[in-house]
Amino acid sequence: MKNKVNNKKKVIRISQFITYFIIAFLFLRAADFFEVVFSDKDSYEIRFEEPAGAFNQQKVFRLYQGGEYVDDVDYNLYTLMDVNGKTDLKYCALMEQAKEVSYSLILSVMMFVVSLIASDAAGGSPFTRINARRLRIIGWLQFALAIVPGLIVFIMHFFKFSYANLSMDVKSFYMFVIFFAIMVVAQVFDYGVKLQEDVDSIA
Repeated sequence: MKNKVNNKKKVIRISQFITYFIIAFLFLRAADFFEVVFSDKDSYEIRFEEPAGAFNQQKVFRLYQGGEYVDDVDYNLYTLMDVNGKTDLKYCALMEQAKEVSYSLILSVMMFVVSLIASDAAGGSPFTRINARRLRIIGWLQFALAIVPGLIVFIMHFFKFSYANLSMDVKSFYMFVIFFAIMVVAQVFDYGVKLQEDVDSIA
């Protein structure tokens, strides 16, 4: 009994740590997003150069902001033109940040729900109605992870450049597969809940 209580306390502490980590992670993501929002539009540039330490001497397109390196980028995404034939590197960087923030937010909620399941499981059987619902919530969050970031980019593309292509990449396909797998596990979990309730009624 004492070991069971200690295990539950450990799981609760881990869940609390995960919650604090999620908050800090989202805060950093939000800070990156707002840094782009309030940055100078003319401070962005793309350079075609060889990364430091590259062995194959292959050059890549790199985004700089205020003279500082930001990230390697897809040149085609950062040279989109509006109806006036102008590019907007800041807006393209903002689209990337919005996509990353949506990923981070959905993943953070998923991790929080997982920590709730783990916390409940530490105190007894994980096969409860609420955990079955939580597992389905995780499944729908996985579904959102497959479509929401791409949808945000699609809307932002259309708003600025008056056209956009909505296509599903391999990563999105894998996310849909994971969604279906989680829903299958949730169905099995429901069966486990029923068995647990039958055992409890006999006891």
